[in-house]
Amino acid sequence: MEVAIVKAFTHENQGGNGAGIVVLNEQISDDRKQEIANKVGLSETAFIFKQDENDYNLSFFTPVCEVDLCGHATIAAFYYLGKMGHVKGFNETRTVYQNTKAGRLKIEITFKNHDVEYVLMQQSRPQIYGELKEIKQIAASLNIDEGSIGLTDYDISPTIVSTGLKDILVPVRTRDVLNNLKADFKMIEDISYENDVVGYHVFTIEKGKVYARNFAPKVGIDEECATGTSNGVLGSLLFSKGFSNHMEVIQGEAMNQKSLIYVKVDCHKGTMDVYVGGKANVTDNINI
Repeated sequence: MEVAIVKAFTHENQGGNGAGIVVLNEQISDDRKQEIANKVGLSETAFIFKQDENDYNLSFFTPVCEVDLCGHATIAAFYYLGKMGHVKGFNETRTVYQNTKAGRLKIEITFKNHDVEYVLMQQSRPQIYGELKEIKQIAASLNIDEGSIGLTDYDISPTIVSTGLKDILVPVRTRDVLNNLKADFKMIEDISYENDVVGYHVFTIEKGKVYARNFAPKVGIDEECATGTSNGVLGSLLFSKGFSNHMEVIQGEAMNQKSLIYVKVDCHKGTMDVYVGGKANVTDNINI
């Protein structure tokens, strides 16, 4: 068993969201995985079991429960596999697959020489569940007024969207509003349970750049500085509203852990195919 800490979605070799990475040489029980994830203590820990040269079984655990999919832990996991030579490449993009509870998803690992340049992960097909009417309740949970919710150039209301995990996407008017949110985690948790979502992904657009914050107290994560799946759903929603199919999302600015997430949306015959990715760094190897 190999256990490491990897920061995914780093920005200029800084920031990024740490994930525990466990490479298994044999399967272990879910109770043992939960025990390890709790001991690692990060928002998510990914457990990797190699099925064959191109297929890897992945499961994801927060310190308190299992989740079907985690974007930043996926990027961290496959960066680690490439960096440590479990997946090999030379000036090429290797395509492998992860089997998760959210489905079988494509992973692209781009190598520069023998080193990993960046990783992209395919997400499940986007499902837009619709807008929420509880604007007043959502505003109160963020300690802002109702008028601060929305965007200047795009007609978007708080909306539930999923590419494997359901989130409430909450647009706010300005970057200043975004960075000064005072989240009421108990209210957000209650609203998340009421709507059967993981949490909030709050965002704004300034001068064509996307900025975001993520709150998921329901699964034990008050806030994290980089999220993959949530930015995938954000990319699909923005694309459906006329925004670019390639975007970079800055997250973690309010936490002084600025992170960069790449989002790409391909559309074929009206069907969106969403990819999320970024760079990563191995920060530590640990003993469990």
